[in-house]
Amino acid sequence: MSGLILNCLLPFVRPPRTVTVQEAQSLSLNDYLDATFNSAPSIVNDQSTRQGLVGVYENHAQKNGSAPSLQQLFNAARNACAVDHDKDVITWLETLINASGNNAAGHQPGGHVTPPTTPPHNNNNNNNNGSNIFINPIFFPSEQSFQQLIKTLDGAQKSLDICVYTITDDHLANAIIRAHERGVKVRIISDSEKAGDLGSDVNRLASDHHIPTRCDKSTSFMHHKFAVVDDSLVINGSYNWTKGARFDNRENLTLTNSPKAVQGFKGEFDRLWQEFA
Repeated sequence: MSGLILNCLLPFVRPPRTVTVQEAQSLSLNDYLDATFNSAPSIVNDQSTRQGLVGVYENHAQKNGSAPSLQQLFNAARNACAVDHDKDVITWLETLINASGNNAAGHQPGGHVTPPTTPPHNNNNNNNNGSNIFINPIFFPSEQSFQQLIKTLDGAQKSLDICVYTITDDHLANAIIRAHERGVKVRIISDSEKAGDLGSDVNRLASDHHIPTRCDKSTSFMHHKFAVVDDSLVINGSYNWTKGARFDNRENLTLTNSPKAVQGFKGEFDRLWQEFA
């Protein structure tokens, strides 16, 4: 009887907790989960804070090479529950999700796979056991694929080496500018003829924003379409960085943190950077 009374009183005697985005950035993953689940009532009603905390969560996933398991998330949610009834609700939800099989692993009804938003960076390029290797193909035209590309560029923290035939999509140009302005070391290689085309962003990025840029200066095409993010993630495929590729063409990109791919594309970028000096 006393336990029942205590469970009824806990929601009233337990002071509400809040956590800011700035505070969450300094927490370990386990402390982040504890703080955010206990602050859930204030988080879910504040869109700005909610979005900021999701960003912190994604940064944790990138640093760790993967997101927390469902078991970790359910345990953190249960620990934040004030009453046994709510804990039982969480446990029953966990039971149903586990019973759903593939639906909990990113598969939606009808067999459509929902890919993770951004591949985790792998800062250990000597890790060849494949346990953390991420290979994610995306296809165009697709706004979801385009937003994933933008999100990957916005996730650059240290360096962004871009080697593309042309850039005419201002949304991609703006993502490059944002990276440069937040201190990321950005370098661009492009085709000399396309850089001078009407609507090209390449020369503007160099002249107006002082982003280091080099072109091939030859009669042949510099036809690559790849980028290396933080020396740990490769973006490569048929996709030109244009609105035509975004809205009209059938295109593809593959995002991967494969050490072999990173090493190869990084080597090619550095070789061309020296050749076009």
